[in-house]
Amino acid sequence: TDGTDLKVWKRGYHARMIQPPAVFGHEFVGDVVAVGKRVDPRWRIGMRVVAANSAPCLRCYHCRRGQENLCDDLLFNNGAYAEYMRIPGRIAVENMLEVPHSVDDQSAALAEPLACVLRGIHEMEARTGDTVAVIGCGPIGLKFIRMLSRRGVRVIAIARRAAPLDVARRLGAVATISRKTSAAPIRSLKLREIPPPGAWRWRSCAAAVL
Repeated sequence: TDGTDLKVWKRGYHARMIQPPAVFGHEFVGDVVAVGKRVDPRWRIGMRVVAANSAPCLRCYHCRRGQENLCDDLLFNNGAYAEYMRIPGRIAVENMLEVPHSVDDQSAALAEPLACVLRGIHEMEARTGDTVAVIGCGPIGLKFIRMLSRRGVRVIAIARRAAPLDVARRLGAVATISRKTSAAPIRSLKLREIPPPGAWRWRSCAAAVL
């Protein structure tokens, strides 16, 4: 599971994704055990697949502008905590992939959050040699650090606890800032003064104010 499921459980709702009581779970890998009559023949029983928990309509204003994440009719799907779950046709068409034999189940189940990170990096337009500050070193923040550093981006990791910052350094962060030892607000850390030439892009991955 991820932080979204936990937050929904604690708060009792998610405006669009899921309304309890419901079966939780939206990051998963599984085997196809049945297919509907109108399902694309490329999906066969026995295939190992991952599917996103949503799919856009491809018709609304935002979809036509390439902003499918803002779709007015985004279709959500949950239920990975159950032994079986149904994949709606729209998700099967737009956002389901066969898992290669070289990828294990644990790694494949992380495809959805990894896709979120890659989309964020694409929209940031960060380039080799740029410096990016990643605020928050949970699972999403650490994925940003890993993927950005592999692209030659200098990453400054900011978090409250020492343990995630240690992981951030192992994943490629060139510098870390502990909010536990630095009481200054994020906006006053003067990240743009860090040479060379300072952090000109930020990515917040924190669930709360640091």
